[in-house]
Amino acid sequence: MHSTPAPGDQPNGYPGRDRLDDTNRHFRRALARLAREGRRHDPDLLAEVERIATDAAGILDRLTQAATTAEGNSSRHRTALGREQQNLDRLARKLARRGGTRG
Repeated sequence: MHSTPAPGDQPNGYPGRDRLDDTNRHFRRALARLAREGRRHDPDLLAEVERIATDAAGILDRLTQAATTAEGNSSRHRTALGREQQNLDRLARKLARRGGTRG
């Protein structure tokens, strides 16, 4: 017996995952059909397949970077960076009391 997930539950790991998976599946099928058409009937289409695949990969690379940047801006990461900055500030003050920085 399967229960229906409550609103806000993310059975696949994150909000929007189902839509992303569906879109990815449709995209890959469309690209495969285009490549098949190119191999069978119109080899000139293969350049278009490569262009589309390369464009898609570039877009996904940019989105991957955006996700990585967003993760780095999470409250947990900001708190950890704040603690690290406090530790560095304490160390700098301690070194200054001992006679300055060495370089």
